[in-house]
Amino acid sequence: MALAENYQTPLKGLPFAQSLIERPLTERPNPELLSEKLALRTTKVMLISEQGAASTGTELFFISGPDYVLTESERQVYLGTAESTDFVLAIVEAESFAHLAIERWISLREAFTVLPQLQAELLVEAQAISNWISAERFCPQCGSEVRSSTFGWGQRCVMNDHELFPRTDPAIIASVIDHQDRILLGANATFRTHMYSVLAGFVEAGESLESAVRREVFEESGVHVGEVAYRGSQPWPLPRSLMLGFAAEAMSEELVPDGAEIKDLRWFSREELRVALESGTIDIPRGVSIAHALIRSWYGESLPEALNK
Repeated sequence: MALAENYQTPLKGLPFAQSLIERPLTERPNPELLSEKLALRTTKVMLISEQGAASTGTELFFISGPDYVLTESERQVYLGTAESTDFVLAIVEAESFAHLAIERWISLREAFTVLPQLQAELLVEAQAISNWISAERFCPQCGSEVRSSTFGWGQRCVMNDHELFPRTDPAIIASVIDHQDRILLGANATFRTHMYSVLAGFVEAGESLESAVRREVFEESGVHVGEVAYRGSQPWPLPRSLMLGFAAEAMSEELVPDGAEIKDLRWFSREELRVALESGTIDIPRGVSIAHALIRSWYGESLPEALNK
């Protein structure tokens, strides 16, 4: 029995699938671009520190370009243009901005529950480039320090001039559907209590996406997969992934958790999932995540919340 046709179509309305931001052309580096943008009153500077992104509580906190003071200890990245506004990221120390009206520094996961769509996309982009800058502080060829280049999108070795650019790790995430039209959900060892989700994992060297789906699902659950259909993608900068969503046809039903990453596995019918969610027995990823979109697509409508909340 092959995957139903509705599991083979692209996910509609997947957050971040259609970018709202016009990114800079890094193939045409302009050493003056950052200073030019920061001189404009219409430019907005967002702040990211080790504590998260600066916010007013319900939106990102921005500083107007001319009001932002550049320092040698900070890094800046030109993120691009949206709604006739230029956006620049500043990677900062939180304590240096204690005098400003920043309500709190919010994490990416928290931000997804409160930020408007454009700001959420800005934060995904900003968090991804910030993570890379923080992690790639030395040249892989000679071990020397690197300096910022290409208006923040590159880093150049101070010794051999070798230039580095951000890398993205492809990862698959799949809604596995059996012949009874049930969905497979697992509890990862890193999840909070009662959280279940679809299975996911990184693509290995020399591996196709479809092969990665079959391997990861079998490794984590013992389920053999037949047909695989692509549904959509979503950037996820934790740490620097591109999540590639699939639906997968289960060819077997016996569940064998790997005992390392996955601590429990369950097949759910729609009725079983509804009851479990309403009773609070389990929870699932919410908000803008592609995991939620895959589960919701299978379920066919908005997913219920716990009735006792």
